[in-house]
Amino acid sequence: MRMIGEQLRARGTKNWAIGQRMRAAVVLGILATVSSVWAHHGLAAFDTTHTVRLEGKVTEFQWINPHAFIFADLTDDNGKKANWRLELGSLGMLTKYGGWTSKTVKRGDLIRVQGFVAKDGSPYMSVGRVWLTGGRTLEGKP
Repeated sequence: MRMIGEQLRARGTKNWAIGQRMRAAVVLGILATVSSVWAHHGLAAFDTTHTVRLEGKVTEFQWINPHAFIFADLTDDNGKKANWRLELGSLGMLTKYGGWTSKTVKRGDLIRVQGFVAKDGSPYMSVGRVWLTGGRTLEGKP
């Protein structure tokens, strides 16, 4: 009888440990989902009431997830020059629907961009369209 009691206790401990691991996995899954949804800001940081066009020279191209970025020295309508952070879509969307690759733009390329500028006035844009040297046009957020 004593042996059966020990086996039942051991089985209960094992089930309890499995249950705890399952609970931990579910909680971690929920936290990962919630944080990634919260992190995706959409267009909330941008003034979507009008678009702006700027021209200049690429200083860096970051082919990274969740969004690719072009950094470029651009001049605004008032003649003010700044290094702009130009946010593009995800790599999957840019590649599949936009015709982009990691080599589409490079340092020194002249570009024209159109998109929504940051509400806070910083040199940050959500890019809708990019015009490359040679006349090629690509969607920034396909």
